[in-house]
Amino acid sequence: MANKIPKNGLKAAAAYAYVRKAASWLQDKLSYKPLLFGYSNARVHAMRSSILSRRQVDDLLGVRTAAAVEEYLNRCGFSEDFSNLPASMPSEERVEIATGRNFARVAQKIISFTPSAGRGALLSMLGKYDVHNLRTLLMARKLSKGKEETRRLLIPAGSIGSLQLERILSAKDETEIYSAIGASEFGSKFLFSLPAHHAAKRKKGKGQQDISGESLDALCNELDFYYYRTAFAAAGYGGRDADLIRGLLRSEADAKNIMSIMRLKREGVEKREIAKCLVDGGRFTKEQLSEMAGAKGVEEVVKLATSFFISQTGKGEFAAAEQKYHTDGQLSHFEVVFQNSIARRSLHALRRSSMSLGAIAGFLFLKEEEMKNIRKIVRGKSFGLPAERISEMLVLIG
Repeated sequence: MANKIPKNGLKAAAAYAYVRKAASWLQDKLSYKPLLFGYSNARVHAMRSSILSRRQVDDLLGVRTAAAVEEYLNRCGFSEDFSNLPASMPSEERVEIATGRNFARVAQKIISFTPSAGRGALLSMLGKYDVHNLRTLLMARKLSKGKEETRRLLIPAGSIGSLQLERILSAKDETEIYSAIGASEFGSKFLFSLPAHHAAKRKKGKGQQDISGESLDALCNELDFYYYRTAFAAAGYGGRDADLIRGLLRSEADAKNIMSIMRLKREGVEKREIAKCLVDGGRFTKEQLSEMAGAKGVEEVVKLATSFFISQTGKGEFAAAEQKYHTDGQLSHFEVVFQNSIARRSLHALRRSSMSLGAIAGFLFLKEEEMKNIRKIVRGKSFGLPAERISEMLVLIG
């Protein structure tokens, strides 16, 4: 009985949520957006010309080698991002590092001139890079990867800056690792959110010099759960634009869960174990996710997942992906459809925003897709894939 919430408590919580939503709506209506976002929107509009055009993407698809991709990018505003990279490094790795640098540099620049009222929402979008970076650092430690090799994989586009990432990378033992992670706001809140029994919250014995592989795996698994639990709150209550961003985060969570279920089904993982790997925050209910997790195979998951798609275009692409899957057994066909659907959904929603946060978020989304597309192209070239096959994997919205 002590843990049961009184009915009047539930009513108070509902009333508070209603008041907060009403306050958000009122704030959105009363804010004079041309004054608040005019300067930042003008900056973003000027930066749009730096994003690769469809013609330039076609040019990249037309070149034969990863080295040719690198040469082309050096002529398209990426030369600064290739600086100080070893000449002996394969071109595909140089391109991946340069595009990561470029995106991080642009993202941090955008955050710097975005009004404070909208920064929380943008940082919620970029929180996935904090997750990526922390997971990269932790797994590199588990696999005994070198510092330089690990450093090249980082994309400091989130709230954890380069200096903080370097401190985590240079940590000598578990105490220093936890201390370095906790020095950032994202890391501090993440560690605080961990269960009481987690190793990060227990007093360490004197003889333990490093985190065990099992503890590292557990810490990495918690990162995704934490991100999706907190990203919606981090988006803030700044009106319609913040609501749109939260909606896009929900779509990402749904797509991640469906792909996780498909992959785990392929590996023969049981329903109970699959459920432990799913993140909160999407639009699919627990009952729907449970039904997918209990499906007999990928084909049955596909039928249940079709409701993710709103438009007939998305439904048609998903059906086509299923046919390709039957041909070659590659789950990547489904992943591309999800990415395209979310991209269309994102830009359709955010481009309707004028003189507001939505226009800034829309540009940031386009820049992120540019990075992903270039990386797909250069990897495809290095594997000898034909241009037509690489083109099928790209998200070309804009």
